[in-house]
Amino acid sequence: RTAPKFYFFDSGVTRALAGTLRVELVPQTFAFGNAFEHWVILECFRFNEYKKLDYKFSYLMTKDNAEIDLIIQRPGETDLLVEIKSTRFVTGEHLSPLRHFQKDWDRPCEAQVWSLDSAEKNIDGVACLHWQTALQRYF
Repeated sequence: RTAPKFYFFDSGVTRALAGTLRVELVPQTFAFGNAFEHWVILECFRFNEYKKLDYKFSYLMTKDNAEIDLIIQRPGETDLLVEIKSTRFVTGEHLSPLRHFQKDWDRPCEAQVWSLDSAEKNIDGVACLHWQTALQRYF
């Protein structure tokens, strides 16, 4: 899709504009997952700017709604294709779009899931990291 995705500097602004600022974010809900994804991406933007890494960020959604939440192009390094999940236990079900795109990517890339799962693991060539570990490692 060609439509841009916008990320406000503060995920609370998004919730305020949606009129949901006073609605509790409950884990394992769609709203919590959206807020978590938005917040992790904002952290990536912040670290990139602070450390002057010159990373480029984008996302991808096909006409069939297959999506990569975050693509990080790092100068001189492999691209990171990142799926952001608010789950506490990553399984193979979370990896389907990543595996598909990783095979067809036109440059060297690494597919990853960043989540609330504290166990670092590799499932079918996809690295699964706790979001804090990922930020420390790549930023």
